[in-house]
Amino acid sequence: PNSQECILQLDVWSVHQFVQFHTWLDKHYPWIKDCFVPGGCTGIAHPCNVGIQCQFKLAAKWVQHTNIIEESLEFLQ
Repeated sequence: PNSQECILQLDVWSVHQFVQFHTWLDKHYPWIKDCFVPGGCTGIAHPCNVGIQCQFKLAAKWVQHTNIIEESLEFLQ
């Protein structure tokens, strides 16, 4: 129903704390209520962040690291 609200749990990450972000969220998605997960509690409040997304994040870091190494080696040659 139109009156139903949802909760968006956010890490205490700098971009999530910007006033501009909250203004945008309130303007475009007024039914979404945000709340912050205290630092150090991500594994408890966001189990997917630790389990499922962790694998994706590790793969992304590996690709970025590989690109940096390749670019550095090309620059040195």
